[in-house]
Amino acid sequence: MDIEKIRKWLEITNEYKQSDFWSNVLKQKAPEHFFESKTHMLVYDLYQDEEYNYIIVEIPGVFQEELSIRLVSKTKLLIKGNVTPVFPAQMEVLCKRYYGEFEQVIKLPEAAEPHLLQLQLSNGLLHVSYPRQIEKVVFNEDM
Repeated sequence: MDIEKIRKWLEITNEYKQSDFWSNVLKQKAPEHFFESKTHMLVYDLYQDEEYNYIIVEIPGVFQEELSIRLVSKTKLLIKGNVTPVFPAQMEVLCKRYYGEFEQVIKLPEAAEPHLLQLQLSNGLLHVSYPRQIEKVVFNEDM
């Protein structure tokens, strides 16, 4: 343990303790706002059956023209888009929904090929499916 670093740290904390530093910071922003994220994280589910992998992504308010989907690797799907507000910002009284650009990479459960991805956008849900690439073992009857 470095005693000199601890002594220095105590000097700094005592300096701020004697000032109104934290009071001023907390007047500008409530403590819960320090933990708010400025990025929007998509909500999604992954499913599998014997033949296909399925991804269902919630993207309410996104038009197909404002959506970009591509594989950045065989196991990573990039989804980018924009959620356009229904009303102008001047009319806002309370806003809990996210508006603006978003971008997220989803780690796929198994490798995918771009030409095998099937996409459908319906009622605020993006449905992505692709076939599983599981090789079946065949018994050799000559044994």
